[in-house]
Order: sequence, then C-alpha cells, then structure tokens
Amino acid sequence: MKKISLLIIALATTLMLQAQWTNDSINNNHIANCSSDAGEIYLSTDGKTGDTYVQWTESGSNGYGPALQRLTFDGTPQWGADGIRITGQNFYSYSEGIAMTATSDNAVVSCFATANDQTVAVKINADGTYAWGAQGIALFNDHAFSRAELVAGNDGGVWALGFDYQRLYLQYINANGTLNPCITVDGGNYNVRYGKLTLGTENSVFLTYEKVSSGVGLYADKEIYVVGYSPNGTQLGSAVKLMSTQSFQVTYLHYAIPDGLDGGYAYIWHPGIGNAFNTYVFHYDNNGLSTIAGQDGIPVHSTDPSNYYVEAYGTVDPVSHDLIIGYEQTDASSQSQSRVYVNRITSTGTRVWGDGILVADNAGVNYSNILVDAFEDGSGFSVIYKRSSESSPYISTVEAVGMDMNGNILWTKTLNSTLYDRTVCRNTTGFNLGQNIVAWVNSTNGGLYAQNILPDGTMGASNPDDTGIEEWTNDAVITVLRVFNILGQPVKGTDLNDLNTGIYILQGLTEDGRVVNKKVFINKK
Repeated sequence: MKKISLLIIALATTLMLQAQWTNDSINNNHIANCSSDAGEIYLSTDGKTGDTYVQWTESGSNGYGPALQRLTFDGTPQWGADGIRITGQNFYSYSEGIAMTATSDNAVVSCFATANDQTVAVKINADGTYAWGAQGIALFNDHAFSRAELVAGNDGGVWALGFDYQRLYLQYINANGTLNPCITVDGGNYNVRYGKLTLGTENSVFLTYEKVSSGVGLYADKEIYVVGYSPNGTQLGSAVKLMSTQSFQVTYLHYAIPDGLDGGYAYIWHPGIGNAFNTYVFHYDNNGLSTIAGQDGIPVHSTDPSNYYVEAYGTVDPVSHDLIIGYEQTDASSQSQSRVYVNRITSTGTRVWGDGILVADNAGVNYSNILVDAFEDGSGFSVIYKRSSESSPYISTVEAVGMDMNGNILWTKTLNSTLYDRTVCRNTTGFNLGQNIVAWVNSTNGGLYAQNILPDGTMGASNPDDTGIEEWTNDAVITVLRVFNILGQPVKGTDLNDLNTGIYILQGLTEDGRVVNKKVFINKK
C-alpha cells in the first residue's frame, strides 16, 4: 500500500498563489465599467469554486436594469470590461427591486421586475451563457411585480419571492428552469409585504413577512410572521407571529439571516416601543417556532430617547450560532453624530455584550453601510463600513475592523482611501475559502470596484510560507466537508486517500464544531 503523508498549514497565508487582488488602498480592483448612477450592488460567492458574482443596476437602452460580473477566486473579471447586461427584458427608469444568488451548480440567478409588471428569473452559467434563455422565466403566474428575493437551494435550483403590495408569491425554480407550484401568501384584511427567505431542512424554506394595516400616509401598524414551505408548495405548520403590532413607517423593513442550524434570525428598527428608535432581534428554530420569550424582540442596545440605534447588519457565529450584529448610534435631535457598535445576541435573547462594543467612535464624521461577517473558523469577525470625510458627508473612505469573539479589536484596515462619492454594496460575500469581498461604485464618474480582505486583515495576494507547516494529526479535522485544488477549483470526493500527489485546500469540521480551511500536501510514495 502506498504511504500518504499529510501536512497542513493555515489557509490564510497560502490560498492565493496567483492572486490578482491588490493590496493598494488607492488603486483597488476595477471589475467593470458602469455609469455613475449605478447602485443596488449585490454579491454572492460560489462556495465550491470561490468564484464571486457581482450584480448592479444602472441605466441602459432598455431601462434601469441589472448587469453582472464574475470574478475568479483571485479577483480576475471574466465577463469582459462591462460585465453582462441583461437585455432580454425592458425595465422601468427606476428599480422595482432585484435579487441575485450563486447556485450550487456553478451558475448565478438574477431575479427582477420588468416594465410589463412581470417578475422574471435569468440563470447565467459560469461561461456567460444563458441556462434558461436570455429572456429568462416569468414567475408567479404573472401576479407579482416587485421586490424579488432569492435563496439558493442545494440542488442547483432557487427559491424566488415577489409581491404586488397586497400578497406575497413564492415559487421554487428547479435547476433546469421548470417551475414548482406558485404559493400565494394572503393576509386577509392585512396587506402582506416585504418577505425575506432563509433555507431550512431538505430544501424547504422559511419565509418571514410583514402584515401591514392600512395607515395614514407613510405610517401603519406592522406585525412580523414566519412560516415554512416545501418546494412542492406544501405549507409546513402554521404561521408564527414573531413581532407584536407596532406602529411606524412602512419603509422601515425587516431582515432575516440563517442561523446555521436551519432556523434564522430576523431584525428590524422602529420607534414603536418607548417612542425611541432601536433595532429589535427575533429568532426562530428549525421548526419555525420563536425561541425568544414575548413578541417585542430583544433590543440591540438599551433604549435611549436621545439616540437612535439603527442601520443594523448581522452575521452568525458558526460555532455558537449567536447573532453578531453591527449598528449605528446617532443622536435623535439632529442625527449629526455617529458611532458604530456591535453586539452579540443568543437565540434565546441574551444580549451577551450588554450595550454593545464600540467599533468606531464619533470623530466628526458619519458612518454608514455597516457590514458584518464572521470568520469561517468562528474565531472572530470583520466590520466594514463607509466613513465620511471630515470636510464633506458626501465623500468617503471604506474602512474595516477585525475583532475576536470576545469583542477585542485584532486589526484595522483602510480598504479604499481615495475620497469620492460612492455607493457601497448591500451585502458582502461573507468569508469563503478564507477571503471576504466588498464592492462599490464610484458615483462621481462611474466604475465598479472591489477589494478582498482576509481574516488577519491582509488585502491582496498572499504567498505560501512553508515554514509554518505542521504535521497532520488525525484529530485536527474529524469531517472533511469539501476539497479544492490550489486554484480554488472543486475536487470530486472528500476521501483524501483518493487524491493524487499535490497541494489541496480542504474545508473540514473540527471536533469542537469549528469549520476550518487548511492547505494539505499529499505525497504518495
């Protein structure tokens, strides 16, 4: 029998042998040409290949529609200088809401509303060809026409969600483009709007949504519910109320993210409790049941009528499955001062860090576009935000802070130091195979840019350092989840005995439940 020698070193220093990412905060990666009015930037990474899809919306000959770019793991654009503009449909001169997600079969799906009030999904393969045709597939039996949401299934298909300001429409699209039954969510005497999706067990989905009463002007009574569905349209149990009736502006919407245990967290900011703005957190388990006592949720900060706690963005610790949530503090009187905090909240509603940990203090500037992402091994997280200039609130830099899971600052980094007006992405990629990506548009003169960041605060390429090689131990990783070659491309199978001599990246689960990424050298003699 051939002997297999395995040596492991940490991924963060080795993954990017031929990386094109820059470490220059002045000249970041230019990934596409676009107009200065471009916005609604979304990112999604293929977990198997490390390729990242970036979508933005801008004006074109067929209206204000979406365009997409694919980046390889090393940051190289693949779809030309301008990306792929979706031209098979016509759009309004404004956005009715778009969504995008990478699929499990190495493609991307874009979902949007068109000028003829249809919701359409388009699937683009990694080579830039259209899997379902350039015009895509019309969804929801032509009922919905706004606010599409998407979440990828585990078989190459996607869940899609839309609404018509009275009802929600939910449908599973199979990988080959065939449609499962359309689900209609009707609130009776209430309007049902603004749904969010998280994937459950066996490709089921949880839908969180808002019941909105008819109010006066922009104000209304709202409640938040959660309900599960299977891909064939079957409802899984009864809808559960997460948030009790609160009165506030209809434009303040909730968000939902998976908790890593087939349940999820939802959060929303509003002034309904104590007439002071705060962000409230809710949680539901893998059966769609609320795990936090009461229906007011847990505020991220002690309510203070003199300050607002808003603009929240959450991630989940992959080890404890607690919510790590960043938010902005601003004064209620003039909203002229600004601070960034993070807090840690358990699924039962314990606020672990009290009134939060200060990330960025008031320094005569404004902070916005807060983005929070957990490291894959559960050792910490990053907070990325836009920091305005002292001279003008309209020009800014992009900053990042790394913290451990005790809230201690590990590093600070300026991702882009050039001052200009910019539109920052709605989400980051999250950490995938050791790197996280953020993108923005130069709103002064156009151009879409991106930058990677590693858990140690490194930007750009990182060459391997073989001096850090440690001998393989059997208990280092108890379950191998996925294997990739050194370029980040997936390798079939997870049995290391089947691999040829060479260098590989494995993603594995440790005995204490951490997901880790390691470089593995296999030498068969």
